[in-house]
Amino acid sequence: MTNPRPARRATAPFVVSLLAAVTLACTGDAPPDRILVNARIWTGDSSRSGATALAIRGDRIIAIGDDATVRALAGAATSVEDLGGRRLLPGFHDAHWHLPTRRTADLVGATDEREVVRRLQEFATTLPPDAWITGRGWTPDMFPRNVAHRRYLDGAFGDRPVVLTDRDGHQTLANSRALSLAAVSAETREPAGGAIIRDADGTPTGLLQETASALVRRQLPDPSEGEIYAALRYEMHRAAAFGLTALQLANALSPSETRAFKRAIAEDSMLVRFRIAVPFGKDASDSALRAYVALRDGEQGPLLRYGIAKGMIDGTVDAGTAAMLAPYAIGGGTGLPRFTDAELAEAVTRYDSAGIQVELHAIGDRAIRMSLDAFGAAASRNGARDRRHRVEHLEVPDPADIPRFARLGVIASSQAIFAGPDETTLTNYAPILGPVRASHAMPFREIDDAGAVQAFGSDYPVFSMDPMLGISIAVTRQMPDGTPPGGWFPEHRIGLDAALRHYTRDAAYAAFREQELGVLAPGMLADFVVLSEEIIGVDPAALLRAKPVLTVMGGRETFRAPAGSGTASVTASGTASGTSPAPKR
Repeated sequence: MTNPRPARRATAPFVVSLLAAVTLACTGDAPPDRILVNARIWTGDSSRSGATALAIRGDRIIAIGDDATVRALAGAATSVEDLGGRRLLPGFHDAHWHLPTRRTADLVGATDEREVVRRLQEFATTLPPDAWITGRGWTPDMFPRNVAHRRYLDGAFGDRPVVLTDRDGHQTLANSRALSLAAVSAETREPAGGAIIRDADGTPTGLLQETASALVRRQLPDPSEGEIYAALRYEMHRAAAFGLTALQLANALSPSETRAFKRAIAEDSMLVRFRIAVPFGKDASDSALRAYVALRDGEQGPLLRYGIAKGMIDGTVDAGTAAMLAPYAIGGGTGLPRFTDAELAEAVTRYDSAGIQVELHAIGDRAIRMSLDAFGAAASRNGARDRRHRVEHLEVPDPADIPRFARLGVIASSQAIFAGPDETTLTNYAPILGPVRASHAMPFREIDDAGAVQAFGSDYPVFSMDPMLGISIAVTRQMPDGTPPGGWFPEHRIGLDAALRHYTRDAAYAAFREQELGVLAPGMLADFVVLSEEIIGVDPAALLRAKPVLTVMGGRETFRAPAGSGTASVTASGTASGTSPAPKR
């Protein structure tokens, strides 16, 4: 059964009719608080091209058009800012993001196991002498023969427990001390959906995959509420500096994290809009489902919302745990699915019957097919409705399954930045898949051509949350240095207009917020970003040079670049204030 959904360009009629209503209202209403002129505005609405100015009152856009028409709306107290011909876009909207709340050593980009140890030693000097040492961001290519092992940590940290999370968050490397404190030994049984990698004699190597990571990670002390709040504020400032105005958090919150969000709202310090997931499980009770619905319906504010359940179906390609239809080219095996087909279909159907949107982490072709099958089963049993269920990541779909996204109304929630052909991709990811499946990986163009709604995100902190980096990779399939020449499987590249749409309008649609976010038009929330240089109609290299100089969320500045890189201001009544420096972690 198909799932009815608005057509891809259904926003335009809404925008046009809303413009007419608001324009008429402007003549008798109060003047705008703020007007921005001399801009090059990409509205996200193909029927409204060529706009150079917009007007804001409160948290909404009340007019958009040419400079003269919009300037005419100004009152005595209206602030007017000249953007100097800069490019203005809807605020970026990350459809898949995580909030890191624990201080860890940054291992991203380490060249080898020696640098991993060196970074950990430096980080350890900032900790109490008995504290666990944690790190994040390692990849297999940092270790000899692409194999992580506790032996590389034991020599430097014989008496300190060390726990390292890989870049994707699906593998943990623990040293011998951490394994001992967690009582993980040759006799330890593997949990369902996880793997303890062992030496030939059965001794754990320290590498724990998927659910087995919890055997050690549950020993870590929880961060304090003060640390969590500081982390939230720090990450919001960073997001605003990247031009992000909305984030969809792909995990549930702990009670302490929930209190941090409530505190930020109470203190009026929110810089980004959040949509937060609730747990998805095969054994969710009726009372739990009712609680999730009540949470969704009770939290409908402009800055914080719920309404989607996040489930994990498989792992990652780099770990060999993504669920595949055929064995991996290296190492064999077909991954570690966390559900059977029947379990997944039943769980999705129960959440769907409660009216809860579901997003499923599914990377391998088997996991993707399982997810689509489950969504189809729910639609058949529960009847037609605007569901907008989602598959997250969908890195290696079987080409035969791509048309099913549009037929079922399932959103393809993908991460363009994953297609960056870095060292890990070329020396681990692609070889493990084998040449045929690697050529199918992250097929952004095929997804678009099949008529699916594709929403872009970053999976931060797995990768950078910088939307311009993700957009650049979607357009070029190259690393920032231009390698490889011609791009990695360049047939999967998409155009800039599509990439911008996926990071704005389509991400808003995936969150049921397309009537107020993702497009610049009268009546929409005033969320936008101004870039330092032009990105449309120029060399794609500009995508990496262009930086946000101004981010506005709900009519309020959340970021302004330091003097020298910002925009020139011409005001009728004062200059809008900049944001305070980001708090230190």
